[in-house]
Amino acid sequence: MKINRRISLLLFLMMTFSLFQTAIVSADPAAMEGIFKRDIFPYHNEHNHGPSMVELKDGSLFAVWFRGEGERDADTTRLMGARSKDGGKTWTDPFLVYDTYDFPDINPVLFVDSQDRLWLFYYIVLNGQWVSSQPRYMYADLGSYEYDNTNGSNPKWHYPEVVYMNVGDTMSGAGSYANGQWNYRIKGSEIRHVLPSKVTAASPLDPSKYVEVTSRYKPSDKRYVTDSFVVEMKNEYEKYTNYLITEKPYDDVYAGRSQEIADLLKNGKYVMNANGIGYSTYEPPIIKNSIERASGADNDWKTWNPAYNRMGWQTKNKPLEFEYNGKKRLLLPLYSDSLANSVFVYTDDRGATWQISEPVVGSGTIQGSMIQLKDGTIRAYFRSGKLDGRNGRLAWHVSYSESKDGGATWSTAKVDPYLKNDGGFEFAKLPNGDWLALHNQELKRDTLKSGHRNSVSLSLSKDQGQTWKSILIHEDPVKNDDQTYQYPSVIVGSNGDLLMIYSHHAKAGKTMGFAKIASEEMEKLFAATMTASDSGTPVGPSLSMTAGSSKQLTTTLTVDNTIQTDGDLVWSSDADDIATVDQTGKITATLKAGTALIYVKSVKYGTLLKCLVTVTAAP
Repeated sequence: MKINRRISLLLFLMMTFSLFQTAIVSADPAAMEGIFKRDIFPYHNEHNHGPSMVELKDGSLFAVWFRGEGERDADTTRLMGARSKDGGKTWTDPFLVYDTYDFPDINPVLFVDSQDRLWLFYYIVLNGQWVSSQPRYMYADLGSYEYDNTNGSNPKWHYPEVVYMNVGDTMSGAGSYANGQWNYRIKGSEIRHVLPSKVTAASPLDPSKYVEVTSRYKPSDKRYVTDSFVVEMKNEYEKYTNYLITEKPYDDVYAGRSQEIADLLKNGKYVMNANGIGYSTYEPPIIKNSIERASGADNDWKTWNPAYNRMGWQTKNKPLEFEYNGKKRLLLPLYSDSLANSVFVYTDDRGATWQISEPVVGSGTIQGSMIQLKDGTIRAYFRSGKLDGRNGRLAWHVSYSESKDGGATWSTAKVDPYLKNDGGFEFAKLPNGDWLALHNQELKRDTLKSGHRNSVSLSLSKDQGQTWKSILIHEDPVKNDDQTYQYPSVIVGSNGDLLMIYSHHAKAGKTMGFAKIASEEMEKLFAATMTASDSGTPVGPSLSMTAGSSKQLTTTLTVDNTIQTDGDLVWSSDADDIATVDQTGKITATLKAGTALIYVKSVKYGTLLKCLVTVTAAP
């Protein structure tokens, strides 16, 4: 009897502590008008990152992220989850969703398909390096994952399945020429190739059908790699770099930037620090290194074995489900830090079989997020990526590619003229067809420094991505990266509410941040406008000043067709050595020529006004 009493008392104390723990995580005290924000759990000392969220059929919310002592090299890293039954106002304590013993579980992705199956995609890391990543998935069917059916805890999952990445052709080795064509075996341990000495006038090989690759370890060992995946990488890189040089999409940063990125892709750039230790700029040549990696030319276990085509694929964003050829197709984006590109896997039979698309290459095209146009075309947006997870960033601009055949083939990537990002982002579509993007980098212009994730913006497009209007959801006011908002994800609830989740990191610890905009508030927030004038003259997106001069700007904030006087405006400059601005809107140009991005934000409504100030030397 005493034992039972002790157990009851212990349970009571645990429940009380749990309720207290939830209660101390309150809504944002400086909440914006129309936007509810809160942290899902108190700051935690372990790494908490990579969230995904879904609304279930019963209306409850389910969020999953990974937690551990690190990422790819932390075997304690596991998948954690939390639930909300009241639209995100309160959340359960975090619980374990899945833990692959002694292996890290990374980047969970939640999705509910049209037949009410709950999918959980993620990947494990086999040897502590991204190149060894292996995508997997679990699923739970209706009746085994709803809030009440699971007591607000973990769904009853089917056992994990592996998405086997048979990228490219069979490992069939060297080809031989006969009867007017090159023939290959149906087995082997080397990538499909032709030895250069075998190519003659009598046995020709179309240059567009192979890539010349040299072994990292033996310069005399040169192959004509004919594997379809590697050849497509080469051909698409040629198209992409030609696009950069002719269209100059990055020259909005400064003249010559597009050519510079094309050169970085081909040749890389290494600038050592003044002390001779480490690099201030470290940009490996993505084209050369990724093609060598895909060909097995840098495989020190067995040169020319394409193991790194079949490993290294990682999850990040939600799949897209749509009708294709009379069937429901589920299309999932995957990316490789090892190859700095992306592919898409798709199933028409609910995961019984998977097919793999051709690659999408560009300025490190990784972590794609998809959205479907009105004509059925699928567009995928990508962040500028990494190579082996070690390099900096080529550019902050987001790029995109399109597929008109259900995700099997993709167009040459292009650079989006507006959207920027450092880190993960996600797209969603409103019931009326408008597009949403939740992303970082709204307020940064620099091109190579990494880590600018101290703001997150929600952007809306009413014309399928041609133009965007943004509101600022979060920004660290002191710009010291104490508060960062990483890997933001957005979904649209069944009632039209916008639901957002992101990794909220601070010096005090790490948690998951949640934000919600009620459907009835969205139009007001996105329709809000801010204008500025200089002595009655409207100021546009750019302003010219001479060194040492000043200008006093006056702003007008309009919300619901009413001029607001309590918008809590905050002025900032991203280059105080060029131009400063005080909290009255007075801009002062220094004696140094250059450009500064001056912006004013409404803390209350998230409205932004940006102006690029160009300072020239006094005559």
